[in-house]
Amino acid sequence: MKFLLLFLLLLAACNPLRPSQLEPPELPQSYATEQAGPIVQLSEHWWEDFNDPQLNQLQQQLFSNNLNLLQALYRLQQLEALQKISGASHSPQLNLNGSLSRDQSPAITGETTATTTRFSIAAGYEIDLWNKLRDKNKAAELRLRAGESDVQALLLSLSAQLTEQYFVAVGQRAHLQLLKQQTSRKADFLQTVTERYRAGLSTATEVYQAQQNLAIIETQIPGYQTALAQAENGIALLLGQLPRTTLITRDELPQLNNVVDIGLPADLLARRPDVAAAFLQLQAADHELAAALAEKLPAINISATLGRSATRLAAGDIEGTFWNLLLGVTQPLIDGGRRQAETERQQAIRAEKLAAYQQTLLTAFQEVETSLVAESNSIETATRLERQRQINQKSLQLTQNNYLYGLTDSRDLLLSQMAQLDILSQQLSNQRQQISQRITLARALGGSWMKEKIEKQQQTLKQEQDGTND
Repeated sequence: MKFLLLFLLLLAACNPLRPSQLEPPELPQSYATEQAGPIVQLSEHWWEDFNDPQLNQLQQQLFSNNLNLLQALYRLQQLEALQKISGASHSPQLNLNGSLSRDQSPAITGETTATTTRFSIAAGYEIDLWNKLRDKNKAAELRLRAGESDVQALLLSLSAQLTEQYFVAVGQRAHLQLLKQQTSRKADFLQTVTERYRAGLSTATEVYQAQQNLAIIETQIPGYQTALAQAENGIALLLGQLPRTTLITRDELPQLNNVVDIGLPADLLARRPDVAAAFLQLQAADHELAAALAEKLPAINISATLGRSATRLAAGDIEGTFWNLLLGVTQPLIDGGRRQAETERQQAIRAEKLAAYQQTLLTAFQEVETSLVAESNSIETATRLERQRQINQKSLQLTQNNYLYGLTDSRDLLLSQMAQLDILSQQLSNQRQQISQRITLARALGGSWMKEKIEKQQQTLKQEQDGTND
């Protein structure tokens, strides 16, 4: 027996089916897009860089109340349970058995009645000769870690969605504020044109044009009000609330005059939770493949039983202790191709996970590069719009003076006013776009803050479940 066990241990040490080591691919040394301008380090809690107390408060509510995050945490609990189930295969199985039977059978002297009681402890254990059980447990552990990374990626995405919806609402309020100011000015101008018409200094056409321009601006207001309501309702949904329960008060968009330090491409492997999850899934598939290959090899099981039985007969009682020890070896021979098919399935899964990992990594680079280009172009657009506004402001001032002195009619003034409104609206839209691109870049760069938030929510959820069970 000693020699057999020693042989099995040596055989396990020479296992040729260990999963291959998977290494991250080589990454470029730098990004293709060069950064220009003052570069700042993005805060770990990046939304705090906007210096908005209401946004910070909404983020805290998101961490506690978002229902998608809650579902993800429950899925994580399922993965934890599966990992424990898989790990249990490494431990011996111990069962307590008991039986009570009463039999009656014919005999020479008449019928014989016997009452038998049996109690025993049965133990079973599979020797993990080819690391099959270890690979399955390792795969479950890696899937659990991948699930944790998936939840982190979800939280990062939810945080970006909330920030995006928040500044969409702020942008709509800024547009409404601009239209309110322009409406007041157009109403004052209409009054001026009407008075000049009554004094014989303007034509009826000029009055109609002033009324038309006022109506054009007033017509735009409902559309921005609808967009504002949609953004606020989107925020309420992210916070697990009913519509119209969250109202945004800010009506001024923040100015972004700097560029975020994006670091090196290699940083994405550590900061992007979706990249980490894809690599962990690939590693898990590798271990599952090794376990599938090990299913073709012999399996060795040890079982033992220890118990006591008692039989009550008319002629006397029979009592005693019984035991057995069994070493079993199973070598699959014919299974209809089931094990080979499972191996092929695991090979296909591993190839799929490899392609998914490569796709996730390329997507991460694409998101960062695209965000860099978009942010750079938005900064350039902002510069050109400001130059255009200044030029048009001078033209508008000159046209207003000419109109007051009777050197031009109201048509030129109205055109200059509408052009100025259009430029101001474009500036707000571009400013809003800059913020959106900063949010996209922050999400693309990833982070590590999500782990702390998720662990805190897991503790809270566990406490609530323990309280419910009590």
